[in-house]
Amino acid sequence: SQRYVHIIIEDDAGGIPEDQIRRIFVPFYTRSADGRGTGLGLSISLGIVREHNGRLRVRTIGKSTRFLVSLPFRKTEVDG
Repeated sequence: SQRYVHIIIEDDAGGIPEDQIRRIFVPFYTRSADGRGTGLGLSISLGIVREHNGRLRVRTIGKSTRFLVSLPFRKTEVDG
């Protein structure tokens, strides 16, 4: 069976409204009201994770948003 390494990134910056959660990975979509964001960060991140056969999931509960990155674990010669 495949083993995974899991990385959790969480913030408490107010959460992401349910109606926007599906769009956050779309290129050029940004929630930044002041125009600072390009809307590419999460799209690029998702592409990188998928390139490594991983998964990137997001969940908002109240004012907290949690991203879960799951990447397949691969043993290397250095690992023994």
